[in-house]
Amino acid sequence: MFPHLLSDYLVKLHESNQQWWDDFEANKAAVQSPLNKALQEVNFEDTTKLFEQAVNQPAALLELQSNWWEQQLQIWQNVVLGNSEQVVEAERGDKRFSDQSWQNEAMFSFIKQSYLLFSKTYLDTIDSIEGLDEKSKERITFFSRQAINALSPSNFIATNPELLKLTLEQNGQNLISGMEQLKEDIDSSADILKVRMTNNNAFRLGDDIATTAGDVVFKNELFELIQYRPLTEQVNSTPLLIVPPFINKYYILDLTERNSLVKWLLEQGHSVFMMSWRNPGVEQSKVEFGDYVTEGVAKAVTAIEDITGQEQINAAGYCIGGTVLASTIAYYAAKRMKKRIKSATFFTTLLDFSQPGEVGAYINDTVIGAIEAQNNVKGYMDGRSLSVTFSLLRENSLYWNYYVDNYLKGGSPVDFDLLYWNSDSTNVSAACHNFLLRELYLENKLVRDKGVKIGGVWIDLNKIKIPSYFISTKEDHIALWQGTYRGALNTGGNKTFVLGESGHIAGIVNHPAKKKYGYWLNDNLDDSADEWFNNAEHKEGSWWTHWDQWLGQYNADEKVEPFRVGSENYPVLTDAPGDYVKQVLPIAES
Repeated sequence: MFPHLLSDYLVKLHESNQQWWDDFEANKAAVQSPLNKALQEVNFEDTTKLFEQAVNQPAALLELQSNWWEQQLQIWQNVVLGNSEQVVEAERGDKRFSDQSWQNEAMFSFIKQSYLLFSKTYLDTIDSIEGLDEKSKERITFFSRQAINALSPSNFIATNPELLKLTLEQNGQNLISGMEQLKEDIDSSADILKVRMTNNNAFRLGDDIATTAGDVVFKNELFELIQYRPLTEQVNSTPLLIVPPFINKYYILDLTERNSLVKWLLEQGHSVFMMSWRNPGVEQSKVEFGDYVTEGVAKAVTAIEDITGQEQINAAGYCIGGTVLASTIAYYAAKRMKKRIKSATFFTTLLDFSQPGEVGAYINDTVIGAIEAQNNVKGYMDGRSLSVTFSLLRENSLYWNYYVDNYLKGGSPVDFDLLYWNSDSTNVSAACHNFLLRELYLENKLVRDKGVKIGGVWIDLNKIKIPSYFISTKEDHIALWQGTYRGALNTGGNKTFVLGESGHIAGIVNHPAKKKYGYWLNDNLDDSADEWFNNAEHKEGSWWTHWDQWLGQYNADEKVEPFRVGSENYPVLTDAPGDYVKQVLPIAES
């Protein structure tokens, strides 16, 4: 077949086979983990419900089957007759079949169309079954889609014309290179293969990314506080605190000069402070969600007040960081403290977790119970596993494409700052992750009266009376915008809701200079998110400029001299980006 390929490939395989087998045996417990068993149990229960309903609806299934057979026959006839007309096409944006061979070569055209027709028919069949509760149907659809896309002919050499041609041309060297990358990725993965998306050695924190000048002015066991150095001769009188998500590194908002929100805000005259969360290990297993409020945001606010001499600040929170920020404001209200935060901004933040998007496939008591047990044994939720979970929400564009490029094509991952950040995983402590899953996602307690207790008091989001700015994104698959909209309705005070184009990251990190994505505005917050959108007006340009204008309402008219860096109580400890952001993933002791 390929003599040179076979000899080299078999030698490489022999060299690594024993080690791979040892690794498999060592990780067999993970394969048979309580979580996997729970997922199998839930899937069995859901599938049983599906079949029970399906047997009572033979007419609908017969129609789908007939349509499938007619189209499959048409695909076959076109191939036999040499007709290049496509009976079924890939969805817009599906790049798996972009190579012309999938259309021009009869055999591969048949394989592609048959696969796409099967995929569509299978998922349409699930959708057509009546009487199945929505949660079960969503789970079946999600996990069925995962299986179908994993078995795509584009993922295998023999059924992918582009890969087959490449392997012949390179005499199999692509497979040898890919196998080396695969082994490296297996060695650096947790309980599921984490496919590298970028060159992990291409960037250095503080040199290539996270380069905006600043100083760490506070540090405790939970976070470091960065005070950025001003870029204007005068600054706004009200400082701005940014609370990033603790499930990611903060520098998504300070990647490079061309896309740094931090640098842009400094250029507009804001005095910016940023929290940099610690990457928890076993020792932090008991760190709770409430600690991120009382020992996190509240401590940062106190430090900023002392450094700037201001009694109030503006604050913004990203994703789960926004959830922490809202909880902090509600905590202040419950403690009847003075209003220390003047305005709050929430980037893609869920407060009402009843509509979490596709991550909801994992939200049920059986699966969460298994995750809790796994977390309690390990001490934390491994950030590498979390990263893969989120990637698999968009499996074709965020997982299998890299699998093909890296392992089957043998290509070298590109140098991409955003993907580097995405791969820079962060753990979540066991206590905090368990709370997020059960108390927020499963039981949705944050929007209930006396649903969540923090720092000894029950918090109520309706007690948030300060002005709030909600920015969400239309294609967000992590924090569904309809869900973030519902959360906005659960807070008090004057509220502005803005919907940006693109997704969870690209829609937020949208520098005005790019002139890439616009946004929608509607001053009326209707009860229905869809009604709000139908009446919204689309605007060109980045939402950053609109937010900056909005923030201007909560700064005094006059500018002031830049605030001192640090203070007697909060002296400068080190240069930004600090130490916590450089932490590698802690590994639990066996």
